Amino acid sequence: MYGDTVQVEYLDVSEPAVQAEYADLMISQAQEHCLPYPLVAIEGQVRLAGGAEYYRIMPLVEEAGAAYRS
Repeated sequence: MYGDTVQVEYLDVSEPAVQAEYADLMISQAQEHCLPYPLVAIEGQVRLAGGAEYYRIMPLVEEAGAAYRS
């Protein structure tokens, strides 16, 4: 549907290597605001917390895709 414009990654934040790589995201956004897992980040910004339902993610992906195409 989106070809190469969308990349989906699953990251297990209980892994020390992931915690180290994404420390800024996790500390500045997740821990500071006591956000529940799972987190959905788009372009490095947490957009959803506490769930990763398809119908909540798709509008955000479409929004990001529209901004990318502009």
